[in-house]
Formats: sequence, C-alpha cells, structure tokens
Amino acid sequence: MSDMRGPFGDMHNEFRPKQLDVLAAIREAYSGAWNNLGEMLRLIWLPVVLYLILNIIGAMLPDTTSLILRLAMELANFALWAVISVAWYRFILIGDATGHDNRINFGRRETRYLFVTFALILLAMPVFMFAGPPELPISGAVSSFLAGAGSAGALISFFGILLSIVGLYFLVRLSLLLPAVSIDEPINIRLVLERTRGNFWRIFALFILSSLPLIVAYILLLSLFLSAGVPVVIALGVTSLLSIFIAIVNVAVLAIAYRELIGPPGAMAADLDRQDTV
Repeated sequence: MSDMRGPFGDMHNEFRPKQLDVLAAIREAYSGAWNNLGEMLRLIWLPVVLYLILNIIGAMLPDTTSLILRLAMELANFALWAVISVAWYRFILIGDATGHDNRINFGRRETRYLFVTFALILLAMPVFMFAGPPELPISGAVSSFLAGAGSAGALISFFGILLSIVGLYFLVRLSLLLPAVSIDEPINIRLVLERTRGNFWRIFALFILSSLPLIVAYILLLSLFLSAGVPVVIALGVTSLLSIFIAIVNVAVLAIAYRELIGPPGAMAADLDRQDTV
C-alpha cells in the first residue's frame, strides 16, 4: 500500500464517510499552516506578493477611481488568487511542492478553479441581494426597490430570504469542489452532496471558527496602527503578513474538510468510473 501522508496529515487509501471533527480540523489547519508557512510561501511567492500589492493599492484608491480600473484590479486579484489557492491545495492534499519559481502559471487548473469560484458566487448572489449590508451597492439597490414596492415588495423579500438560505446551504457544501478541481478531480456534484450530507453546520462552523480569531486580530492590529498615527501604507503592509496566514488557514480548513468528507485524491474520478460501470 502506497504512503499517502501529506504535509498536513494522513491521506488514507481507505475512506469511510464520517462526521467532520470541527475542532480537530481547526487544530490541524493552524498547526499545519504554521509548520509549513515558509514552504508554502516559497512555492508561490511572486503571485502572493502581487496579490498583496494589488489589495493594498485597492484599499487606498480614492472613491473617484473609475469603475473599469476597479474591475480590472478585481479580475487580476481573482486570477492571482486562483494561482495561489491551487498551489496551496495541491501542497496540502497531494504533497506537490514543485511551485512555480518566479513565474505565474495560469492554466487549465486555474481556469477550472475560477469557473467553480464564479459558480459559487452565483449561489451567494441572493444573500448579497436580500441579506447584504445596505452599504453594498446591489443590496442597497434591492432594498430601495423593495421599500417602494409595497406588499409586493414584502412578498419578494420573503422569497428572496428563502432563496438566500437555499443558496447559502448549497454554497457551503459545494465549496469542497474548490480543492477537488485543484487536484485535477472531475466536477462530481452528486458525490460532494452525498458525502457532505449531515455536515452543513459542521462545515459552516469550521469556516467561522477557523477565521474569526485571525480576523479579529487583524482588525485590532490595523486599528492600533492607525490610532497610533502609523502611515496607512505601513499599517497595511504589516497587517498583510497576518492576512497571508489567514489565507493559508482558510485554504487548509477547506482542504482538510475535503480530505475527511470526500476522501483521498482520485475519489471523485473513481466514483464516476463506478457509475459508468453500473
């Protein structure tokens, strides 16, 4: 039997569906991210640096900045994040430490990753429209429309909230497609829904509990710098170091959830082969 131990834990050849252990997954994500931080940054350092620079520039852009420029920067960020995430998922799940040196390779894997990302964003659109903060343009526009639509607006709002709940439910479960496409698995929605059945709240809690401490630390650190009169560029630069660790933990928890619920690399392809045989 081949050894499938990865940098974050065991990749078992035999898989048995189970309930996700949220606290164990968080512990492994944090310890794995810390122990492998240097290696994971070495793998993909150039896209990470460019991603952070674009985010810092985006945070400092004046409100009068053209929409076209903002959209271009967002698309560039999406592309860079796809390159970064795919490399990190492959390192965690299959131990791929080849990296890209000082190049940015955007190929079929990254394209599939973006395709799944945009599909998941569509699932989240009702949440943004009907349950998002008023400051969000699309949420503010929908709120204004519903406020002036009378009883019809109340009915639309009710169904919008229901649609938001359904979208969030499937968004959380189908997010495990992201690590799947990163390791060249086929898009097997049926298997993901089957293996994540009964684990919605566990996956949701995993997302919240794994990110919350780091996000709070990020906000407190940034507020401390700004209240102390530290220039915004320096404050954003320093807190960007913490944001890198947050990003690695976010990728790690999803990779661990995939490993524990879906199975080892090849599980999705094997399932499709069995379906074809039947």
